[in-house]
Amino acid sequence: MYRLIMRRGPTPGAIYELEADEVSIGRGRKNDIIIHDNEVSKEHCRLLRLMNDYEVRDQNSAAGTFVNGQRVIGGWLLQPGSLIELGDTITLEYERTHVVNGQSVVMPSNHTFAPATPVDDAHRYGLMMTQGPALGHVYMLSEPTVSLGRDLNNDIVVQDPEISRQHLRLYRTPQGYLVEDLHSTNGTFINGERLKQPHLLQADDVIRMGTRVQLQFMQRLSERPPESVTEVARPSMGEISFGSQDTYENAAVAVNGQTPGALLDHIFVAYARDEWEKYVAPLVINLEDAGLHVWVDQYMAEGSDEWRHAVELALEECWLMVLVVSPQSLDSNHVKMEYRYFQRRDKPIIPLVYEQVRPYPGELSRLRAISYDAENARRSFHKLIFEIMQRRNS
Repeated sequence: MYRLIMRRGPTPGAIYELEADEVSIGRGRKNDIIIHDNEVSKEHCRLLRLMNDYEVRDQNSAAGTFVNGQRVIGGWLLQPGSLIELGDTITLEYERTHVVNGQSVVMPSNHTFAPATPVDDAHRYGLMMTQGPALGHVYMLSEPTVSLGRDLNNDIVVQDPEISRQHLRLYRTPQGYLVEDLHSTNGTFINGERLKQPHLLQADDVIRMGTRVQLQFMQRLSERPPESVTEVARPSMGEISFGSQDTYENAAVAVNGQTPGALLDHIFVAYARDEWEKYVAPLVINLEDAGLHVWVDQYMAEGSDEWRHAVELALEECWLMVLVVSPQSLDSNHVKMEYRYFQRRDKPIIPLVYEQVRPYPGELSRLRAISYDAENARRSFHKLIFEIMQRRNS
């Protein structure tokens, strides 16, 4: 059994069961799933059943169809937990469900249950935060599914930079609660072991997310448990610090002697060297002030063996590229080589347009670019950092 749950839109929480081999979604009355929103086209997208899941195809919609932040071009095979966005206002979550003892339970298709006794008391389970922003707080568990993450749409909201927007999900089953990691950036660990498949929680199990947040699973709580907190205040983007006093020279990141794996959490900045002080150094400083790790090659001898080895390692390991767009940068053979390397490997690229380039390379035309506003540099960096955070947590 398959279904879509509306996480954002005109009817949050609405469930659309998927039974047909082909399901149409749009604003028009002839669609199987009708969504009344101006961002949704009359015939927006279509789901086609392929083997054990569905593939989503955009129907040339005006606002576009996106899966986990990536625009759908052609077909995109959905996986449990995939987030489908229609334009900027609608988010649907794709789930695969199984019937267990007459109940529909959301689970990965490869998980099976052993016989167990039914869950009796809804107030028998809870999570206590033993490390993190709400130290000592107890979250009561009573719903069939409980989501946890940084996004405000979650049932349990934990505002910590190491927590993904959708980090993990708990499922109530006849055996108790199962926990599943939702492909989070920094991982979920149970009693020190990384969670790779759904795990049935036992009393006093320790759930760690990243390195800074830890919860303890509790059973048979007292009749008067501590009051549960449903939301944690979300920090505004204005709290991010911009404009470090560091010198531009300190913005460059040295990679001499870098060991394999050390750059997996870094952002590769592709640029023309002559534009370092004008464009790139302020960009790097602001990214680092926002807590992001950045790789640049500014203080290495271009063309040397050391430079070539460092660039090769950075291109292989860095997870995202910020491409500084100007006539000079796009005229550089090195810059072209760098962004084409990322494109061949389907790694995300965010163009930051400092100067208009005409004609604009067709190979970059499908990338969602951010325009740099020299009169409001703070806002431009703000938008870029927000986009990076979305890509990292999708």
